[in-house]
Amino acid sequence: MNQEYFEWTLLLARWLHIIVGITWIGTSIFFMWLDRTFTPNPNSKNAGHVGDLWMVHGGGFYHVEKLLMGPTKVPEELHWFKWESYWTWMSGIFLLIAIFYTGSGTFLLDNSVSGITYWQAVGIGVGSILVSWFFYDFLWESKLTKQKPVIGHILTILWLAGMAYFLCHTLSGRAAYIHIGAMLGTWMTANVFLRIIPRQVKMVEAAKKGEPVHPDWGQNAKNRSTHNTYFTLPVIFLMLSNHFSQTYGNQWNWLILLLISAAGAAIREFFVVRLKNPARSRAFAAIGLCLILGVVVFTRENTGSTAAAQEAHHEAPSPKTAAVTAVAEGTGGVMGVVSFNGDAPQTEKLLLPFACASHYNGDAYSNEILIKNGKLKNVLVRVVKGLDAKTYTDVPAEPVIVDQVGCQYEPRVTAARVGQKVEFINSDALFHNVRSITTSNEVFNISMPNKNDRFTKIFQKPEIFVQTKCSVHPWMNAYVAVMDHPFYSVSNDRGEFVIKNLPPGHYTLEAWHEVFGTQTKEIDIKANDTTKEEFEFKKKD
Repeated sequence: MNQEYFEWTLLLARWLHIIVGITWIGTSIFFMWLDRTFTPNPNSKNAGHVGDLWMVHGGGFYHVEKLLMGPTKVPEELHWFKWESYWTWMSGIFLLIAIFYTGSGTFLLDNSVSGITYWQAVGIGVGSILVSWFFYDFLWESKLTKQKPVIGHILTILWLAGMAYFLCHTLSGRAAYIHIGAMLGTWMTANVFLRIIPRQVKMVEAAKKGEPVHPDWGQNAKNRSTHNTYFTLPVIFLMLSNHFSQTYGNQWNWLILLLISAAGAAIREFFVVRLKNPARSRAFAAIGLCLILGVVVFTRENTGSTAAAQEAHHEAPSPKTAAVTAVAEGTGGVMGVVSFNGDAPQTEKLLLPFACASHYNGDAYSNEILIKNGKLKNVLVRVVKGLDAKTYTDVPAEPVIVDQVGCQYEPRVTAARVGQKVEFINSDALFHNVRSITTSNEVFNISMPNKNDRFTKIFQKPEIFVQTKCSVHPWMNAYVAVMDHPFYSVSNDRGEFVIKNLPPGHYTLEAWHEVFGTQTKEIDIKANDTTKEEFEFKKKD
């Protein structure tokens, strides 16, 4: 399908999903409120009377009375609340498949999270939804939970926590969140389809025949309906989180999911019991708000070393070629070429949003391997031994540029000095975020919603590498080598590298590539001379 038409399909499907979801969740909330608002009317003469309620809305009065099946004769016209649930689930599953299971898992996989294959990820995703339902349903149909519901609640929470941790450490963060949402949504819809409606049908049929209505049918249906109302706010959060990378893109994404879900359930308890038990409702409202505030504080960015700039966009400096090899008097240098031996491996074909796909003539592929005329780009070449722990303070004033163009980082591999500015730019007309994976430097997760957004980071400690990624588009990765000396180079599109101004001496030179690993060479540098070296990589067996 044409990518632009595909995105229109997704937009319309999401519109449908939101409309029917609002209808279903609104109905659930309304009926939970009704059940806790009915007041017994001593003047009612209707058999099975539980209570009634007068309401005013839209210029009219509404009189609603709740009657128990059995004593009450079944009316001729009876409205069933079910299709809102079914359409919400069907449209949600369509979106799940269309976004995450197409394009060989472009949005499903994240190699910084796990190394699973596409089909393994699909199996895990589908299995997490189906297996979770069987566990949940078996648990709540058992005698144990009917006698001691608290055990069922504890085991359900533990299952949710385990699934959140597992999926967030297996799939991309965005996919993990949506699969947890699909899991809870499946519980809710299956409750309606397999438990609530069938038991209500039994009750109606028994009432029509004048037979006794088994009280367990109504109680079980009511229990599942109550479960659904506590799932509503967590599910809404998971639907919305798809657009906010500070949640699923955080290194503690699984914990954020659980805390916000707990906050949603606590706030739902406030609305459920506030009329009958005000003290309990206030306590749970306080718990929910504290959990949300705690997450906000926990995930806030430390902006001490971040300069948010709104300057005019400028072009990244073009790669320096190896033709210029001038060195300072009394020093030497090394120059060379990085080659690739063999056929270039095929990288992953990407299913890109239209705003990014338009950057390419034809299909787009991930850029971890860039080979042109047998020369390998994005190889970091650096001195790793021979510098004798000398301190270098000549930090360049100009920033290193890391751009986001066509839903890929450009360059994918770069290097910066400790204390040097690294400027991240979003040149795409759509939402990106820049999240760091680091062990030595400060962790950050910055949203960049608009074209030409930019921000600057200064890394304070040497590290090979600070990895940056976009959680919205999990194939987007870049590597920033934070160096404590100036003797490094990254190969350009002709495979060339240049390292200048090395004092005379014996050094170990290392060449690193993201896919093909590392190689080292021993080199001797002479004053006023440039040494030539070559590295050759090949496909790993």
